[in-house]
Amino acid sequence: MDKKEQTIDTYDKSAQMLADKFDSLGSRLDDIKETFSLVNKTNPFVLEIGCGNGRDAKEIVELTNNYIGLDISEKLIELARRKVPKGTFAVADIENYNLPHGLDIIFAFASLIHVPKESLRKIIADSLLALNNNGVLRLSMKYADSYKEITKEDEFGIRTYYLYSEKNMQELAAGFVIVKNKLNDLRGQAWLEIILQKLSI
Repeated sequence: MDKKEQTIDTYDKSAQMLADKFDSLGSRLDDIKETFSLVNKTNPFVLEIGCGNGRDAKEIVELTNNYIGLDISEKLIELARRKVPKGTFAVADIENYNLPHGLDIIFAFASLIHVPKESLRKIIADSLLALNNNGVLRLSMKYADSYKEITKEDEFGIRTYYLYSEKNMQELAAGFVIVKNKLNDLRGQAWLEIILQKLSI
């Protein structure tokens, strides 16, 4: 089993425990509202990468009826469908998923942390093409002074993460305007909170 398969296996086997953890942390409602305000559109077309058990989808679908949630874990998608019956969900690997065009918002809350740099470069470039003018891509990424790969084992299983610097993200964001690039500390881990907006043509 390679590192990616091991990570997926961990999410599938520990789906309920991880869902309980996600729920205990609370939703990203303030971040969701901030992102919607940048688009300022009724019923924007929203795609969430790594929707997990639907914790944030539950809040997003209250603000739009045009939502798709993706996750690579089949077990987490099962939980999301139960939690958010009016959401649309699909099991998908974002590294080989064809993004629909006409998107207004793409959320990736702590999901692309499992994606290596060259794959992330392609995902961000594909997002630029998929978004409408003034559309927004919002990411939360684990931070390090320089790009690195880390494999960790905890009570949930084994997962591989990729950490990025601010400079890495600026380079990968070519074609976007960087609206926000903020460094936060969350329970001893530094995170980059990034909002990228597509320029009007």
